[in-house]
Amino acid sequence: MNEIPQLDGRGLRKFAFSTAAILIFLFVLFLPWLFGFERPLWPWLVSFVLIAWGLISPETLDRVYRTWMRFGLLMGRVTTPILLGILFFMVITPLAYLMKLLDKLGMKLNFDEAATSYRTPSSLREKQDMEKPF
Repeated sequence: MNEIPQLDGRGLRKFAFSTAAILIFLFVLFLPWLFGFERPLWPWLVSFVLIAWGLISPETLDRVYRTWMRFGLLMGRVTTPILLGILFFMVITPLAYLMKLLDKLGMKLNFDEAATSYRTPSSLREKQDMEKPF
């Protein structure tokens, strides 16, 4: 389990300021520009409260900080398997089917009863092949 670091007053103040800046950027500037939404008022209010709280008494922001970090850890545990599953089933699996269809797997998957070994002997390389390996 990930451990949430303990922050002092300066760190909690930075947390308040950066969270307020991200809220304003994301919900006031970026998302309305991207989707044509109305610019909401609530990010300004929440950012103002966070900045004022960070300036007046940053040590009392510890509970908000810890709750936010726990939420982030939970979101990471939920979204990571979902995103990796989407990546696997939408990118890796179609590529594997395409390679199998084109017979480019690079593996000999046919069983041969007469074969004593499936080892492919390696070819000897010349001395000059190793002079500039990269």
